[in-house]
Amino acid sequence: MTERDENGRFVAGNSASKGKGRPPRKREERYYEITISACSFADWTRIVQKAVDQAKRGDATARKWLADYIVGVPEQNIRHSGDLVVEYINNWRGPTDEE
Repeated sequence: MTERDENGRFVAGNSASKGKGRPPRKREERYYEITISACSFADWTRIVQKAVDQAKRGDATARKWLADYIVGVPEQNIRHSGDLVVEYINNWRGPTDEE
């Protein structure tokens, strides 16, 4: 069975994909519990409403925060062969006295 697909990602069922990654550490679990206990649904509703109001008034940070939660963070698909980087490095001469 092949370990990776045509994009280099691990395929389901291989030895590297077993489990769901690193389990949460106790410290992370405790911080999460504290955060949940300190922020009620009513608190969260007020926080989100404030962000909506700010976004409507043109606050770019509030718009991004809301979009990241509602739509999700855009996936960055950057593919290159590596030739461009190598070519740039090979042709780079560094600063000269004329600059």
